[in-house]
Amino acid sequence: MSTSAPNSELFVTKGILPENLPPVFTTRNVWAELSIFGSVYTITRTSVGDPAVFNASKRGGQRRMFSIPHPAFIRDQALFFEKHWPDLSSLMQSSDGSASKPVFGIEGPRHVRIMSHSDLPRLRLRKFSRFKFCLITDVSRFFPSIYTHSIPWAINGKAASKIDPNANSATIFGNRLDFILRQSQSKQTIGIAIGPDTSKVVSEIIMASVDQSFVNRSGKIKPIFVRHVDDYWIAGNTHEECEKHLQNLRLALKEFELDINETKTKIVSTKLVFGEDWPFSFDKEIVDSLRGHGSNKNEALAILSNIVDRATVTSDDGIIRHAIRKIDENRLWSSDWEILEHFLAQCAVQFPHSFDYVARVVAWRLRTSKDVDVALWRDVAILTINQNASIGHDSEVIWALWLMKELGAKIPKESTDHILLNSGALTLCFLSHFCAKRLTTDRKLKQKLWACVSGNAFAGSFWPLTLEMIHLGIGNPLWMKEVANPSLRRLHELKASIIDWSARPRVFDEDEPDGGNDGDDEPDFAIEDYGADYGDYDDEDNEEGGKTVADPATDDFLRDLGLLDLPETPEVSPPGTLPSPPSAQPGTELSTTKPGKWKLLRRRNYDPKSF
Repeated sequence: MSTSAPNSELFVTKGILPENLPPVFTTRNVWAELSIFGSVYTITRTSVGDPAVFNASKRGGQRRMFSIPHPAFIRDQALFFEKHWPDLSSLMQSSDGSASKPVFGIEGPRHVRIMSHSDLPRLRLRKFSRFKFCLITDVSRFFPSIYTHSIPWAINGKAASKIDPNANSATIFGNRLDFILRQSQSKQTIGIAIGPDTSKVVSEIIMASVDQSFVNRSGKIKPIFVRHVDDYWIAGNTHEECEKHLQNLRLALKEFELDINETKTKIVSTKLVFGEDWPFSFDKEIVDSLRGHGSNKNEALAILSNIVDRATVTSDDGIIRHAIRKIDENRLWSSDWEILEHFLAQCAVQFPHSFDYVARVVAWRLRTSKDVDVALWRDVAILTINQNASIGHDSEVIWALWLMKELGAKIPKESTDHILLNSGALTLCFLSHFCAKRLTTDRKLKQKLWACVSGNAFAGSFWPLTLEMIHLGIGNPLWMKEVANPSLRRLHELKASIIDWSARPRVFDEDEPDGGNDGDDEPDFAIEDYGADYGDYDDEDNEEGGKTVADPATDDFLRDLGLLDLPETPEVSPPGTLPSPPSAQPGTELSTTKPGKWKLLRRRNYDPKSF
């Protein structure tokens, strides 16, 4: 279900943490402590913080650094959106080429949702079918290079904003958002946090203004283009036309202190932008071999081996994630668990980007009383921690810790020493729960965790760690003596928490994709649907995330071509636009289980390119 307007509570409860975290992480209990401040901004000149960082894996061996500001900063940004949404919405709706206009969800794991990558090829086909060439480009290091002062430029105009920089200006109200963002990152003006839903809205505000400038520079004939966050596809009928578009876009970006990513800029035939290369050929082979349709009992092993070989040769661990998901969606884990368990173990060891999927499958089997080699998975989890912790690979370590929790195993001192060496605050705050529950072997771990904290205990880059340790009653008493703004102190003073140790894997809390679960209360699958924080499959600078948004216009177009199995689309908002309130749209709830995706894609709604 979606709503037409932003909601401060949902930004805080659904839009702060990176989405692909173990299910124990949640901010749903944080809002109760911050709602006391009502509709008043709480961030002042003395409110200065630093975001916690989370080093996550990406497809192809790359990394992404997520940032997690203190919830008080997110709350004030969300409050700004609420107060000024009519003006902000008008600005974003002005961009005809944007495919990343935010839709605000009420249900589901995130508040902000945008069109998924898997929907872009058909959108490009619809818009570019009459053109011969396409300019492909993006913004260089987009989120890390955003100049916060450019936010009021986008909202209120550059010239007027330079004259009136007052954060409390009633006229240049965009200054307030600029101010909140700077205060959340030690007053720095370069870059904004990667990951929070608020950043997705801020980025769209800026890029909608870039689009306006680009169109205005193009003269009487408006360019035809698709933009998804900072990725551009611009149509043209000659190379010269595309080159002119590139120059106009470069100048438009320069107005906002942004620049073209020259290494990813190219002009290609439009026939190359209507689809993506993906090894769908493996899908049927995996399913048939594990269902016993093959002629050889070793066929499944051979196919799994080929998948590993292809992922290794192409350096594409996304293939491994896709294969695991394909096995899961077809409920094939019990068909040959003796082989599949060791296939998963090799995936975890050789392709760490797949570890979260592997951990989900093992935990699901444990909780549904199915066979699991506990000793094997304890060894794999400890190996993963020891190999990844000291180099700061938080996502692999945090999922390995969660698997150890599900196994009921203690963390050895050697492993906790590795974690302490170079891990981010989210990983350390999870480890503090192991410490409090005596699930580690290091008797001095509490003091070692204290020593990890630097900066302000309430709002510095280790705020999740200090919050959890105070919540658990094992915090350093000196932390509470530090000075901080009331809204930044409040969570610690009330011993709030962002970890629910008792939380089950999310598949135990969601409905079966086909509407049933074979008559029992246990899920038949291990991996839940989630958004696309990891959604860029070939772009290291695309940090948008977001959940899939329905695209009725494209569905209608593809239905006419006979490429889509869907009933007639009801009258709903165009792709990426802000819908009317749910009461005005019966039957149009955004759902991960609605039919009508590409015939080649799985029924459960996920983007294979997000792996």
